[in-house]
Amino acid sequence: MKHSMLLDRAQWVVIFFFICFAWVTYQTFLLAGPFLPGVLGAVMLGIVFSPLYQRVLKRVRKPDTAAVLLTAGIFLLTVLPMVWILWLAWTEAEKLRPTLEGFIENYRTPSYIQGLLSPLIVFFEGFHVELKPFFLDNAAKISSRLTSGGSRLAGHLLITVFNGIVLMMTLFFVFRDGKKGAEIILSAIPMGEPNKQALLKGVYGTFRAVVAGVFVTAVTIGLADMAVFFVAGVPLPVFFGLVIAFFSLFGASVLVTIPAAFWVMNHDTGMGIFLLVWGIVVSVVSDNVLKPVLIGSRARMPFLIMFFSILGGMKLYGIMGLFLGPMVVTVFLIFWDIYRRDYKARTAD
Repeated sequence: MKHSMLLDRAQWVVIFFFICFAWVTYQTFLLAGPFLPGVLGAVMLGIVFSPLYQRVLKRVRKPDTAAVLLTAGIFLLTVLPMVWILWLAWTEAEKLRPTLEGFIENYRTPSYIQGLLSPLIVFFEGFHVELKPFFLDNAAKISSRLTSGGSRLAGHLLITVFNGIVLMMTLFFVFRDGKKGAEIILSAIPMGEPNKQALLKGVYGTFRAVVAGVFVTAVTIGLADMAVFFVAGVPLPVFFGLVIAFFSLFGASVLVTIPAAFWVMNHDTGMGIFLLVWGIVVSVVSDNVLKPVLIGSRARMPFLIMFFSILGGMKLYGIMGLFLGPMVVTVFLIFWDIYRRDYKARTAD
């Protein structure tokens, strides 16, 4: 009886410990809430550029120096240019409605394009949908939302600067101590060493695959189309380049490049045809060939599963679901493999 009482008391001690541990962990998460955007951004950049950090470290052979050099380089070559591009896009967003209105009023569709678009025009006429008010009204709404959002961003400039400082400071420590931190976290997981390594390798590979296959592809397409729009004389090239980058996340960048090609074709047939070919060949190939190859080869996951995990993740977690969805599916597949290899065999015996 006394032995049973001792066991019960030990169990209550364990329960009390984990309740306190969970409460303290939750409070720590709340305390870290204001810093989470900067910290998560630093972790993502640290994972993406970790191979480059290892190369720099081999040359300078000092972790602090390598971390400072790479953090400063990322800030100067990626963060500042991105802020500048976003600022240009915000200033161009104010001109979105008058630009589209001028485009619609002055556009004269060539006869050979009218023949191609006539079934689509008849289709919308059957539903009594007037395309001009539809596009202009939505353009006005988009423009007002973007400019008001930019005003709020300017009003919260101190918060933006604060998050940027947190990101840069955290990025330095992610580069310098990230490997040690990952080892500490892995050591606390009650799993065998091979399973820990499989879990780490799978999550890391999936994260890099999503970044390379989704964001790198989108940014590359957006920047390339910005340059082509500048050359072709398309109005608001920075704004439409960012729109293309966003649409590319869903494999739909041609929804912008093809209308732009028709507009250019109205006054420069050769450049318009080039832009049309560019939109169909380059954008479609990048969205539907390059992206699956980059994602599938790095994540070692069928592209169809990756595609649905991204869509489901975005529905469940929002924009962060682009990363969280595929990683959750990756962890599930790894645990499923561990179960089949280690536990199912034992129960069968």
